[in-house]
Amino acid sequence: MSTRSRRAVVGVAVAFLLVAAALMAVYLGNRRDVTTSSAAAYEAYQKGIENDRRVYTKEAQVEYARALSLDPNFAMAMLRLARLSNEEQARSLVERASRLRSRLNEHERMWLDFASAAMKGKLDERLRIARAIHEKYPKDIDATMQLCDYEMGQGHAEEALRIYQDLLAQDPNNASIYNSIGYYNAFRGDYDKAIESLKKYQFMAPDQANPYDSLGEVQANSGHYDEAIANLNKALSLKPDFFESLYHLGIAYEGKGDYAKAISYYEAASREALTDGRRADLLGSALRTAFYAGDLSAAREVAGRIAELPKGKSAETLQSYRDIALDLMEGRNGEAERRLVEFKPRLLADYEKDAKGSESKPHFSGWNALMAMAKARQGKTDEAIALWELNANPPVAWGNFEGRRAVYEARAHLAELLARKGDLDRAEKLLAENHKWNPSWAPSRPSELVVEQARREKVLAASASPATPH
Repeated sequence: MSTRSRRAVVGVAVAFLLVAAALMAVYLGNRRDVTTSSAAAYEAYQKGIENDRRVYTKEAQVEYARALSLDPNFAMAMLRLARLSNEEQARSLVERASRLRSRLNEHERMWLDFASAAMKGKLDERLRIARAIHEKYPKDIDATMQLCDYEMGQGHAEEALRIYQDLLAQDPNNASIYNSIGYYNAFRGDYDKAIESLKKYQFMAPDQANPYDSLGEVQANSGHYDEAIANLNKALSLKPDFFESLYHLGIAYEGKGDYAKAISYYEAASREALTDGRRADLLGSALRTAFYAGDLSAAREVAGRIAELPKGKSAETLQSYRDIALDLMEGRNGEAERRLVEFKPRLLADYEKDAKGSESKPHFSGWNALMAMAKARQGKTDEAIALWELNANPPVAWGNFEGRRAVYEARAHLAELLARKGDLDRAEKLLAENHKWNPSWAPSRPSELVVEQARREKVLAASASPATPH
């Protein structure tokens, strides 16, 4: 073998070793990414992330669990699986990951701290850590997403948009960024820009359910119910168990005033939901809809489903609200007020435990709403007005559609009570604010009718009174 041939063989061998080393860095060592010794576990983990970003949460859950079965010490798989798990399982997974802290790299330790803060309900700490990860690892899309979510939740929409636009400049082919920008524009009330972004998202991922779901959700919350229903059904045709689309169909039908259909979709969504906490949220939506529709039979049916929820803080809170709502529907207004008074200390204790060290202020919109109704039905109008004022002006601007609808509800009820007291100008101003966001939200219509009737009576009274002599 000539010297040249030997050099060629050595060159091939070196190249092979370099490729092997690169693969090892990606799959086995993952020194720059995540700590695992299993190539198969890493592959499952990456599939989990891919499904997570499509919002295919059930598939993501399966892949993270598979990664963990292949490498029981895979801390990042534990943390990602914890986000998609019930409360007790999530706590156990975060505790397991915490015991592995010494073998994790700095990036992973920061995510572990983030997950620990999340388990303790420390919003300010989560925001601080998300900012730190974003600053140190600007290419970590998950940190950017979390940071923007928290900025939005604190009412900092402009800051969230700025961060996403910077990220989009770096990665213009990232479809999920268009999704987030679409939502943030919708939260600002710029529906044209929101729909433009979401249609780009659809164009970039036409075979995925979430682009159609996102557009449908924005349309459902802005009064474009028929367009929303078409997009949400398209999402379900692509992925029949996409439970968020079932939930958003409930919103669309509630907005149209078809309360029976809305309740059925909320219940269907709860059956498909991934965690007990999310099931409780969805059954809460079904109960609220039955309550506002005055459908006692439907409310009792939903109450039975709520009773079947596994034990946990979310279930216990919802079960308390269920009993109070049924009291109100059955005319036991004094009993409802008594229950609410007894329940308030527990809400405050949970808040103080979860928000220890936080600068946020306690705000219990569900409690305020039920107490306002109990007060109003007992003739305590001024006390009811004060409670609806709290919900109409929450301490933090809403960062999601659920928060916005709570403000709609408060404005509508507040407007009704003010109209009955004769303050028509303010009542009409409150309803006009609602109409800027959604001009045809059916649950607000009964209050709007009261205001309209009060205005007609005032006009008639003015026209019937004799002219004042000069």
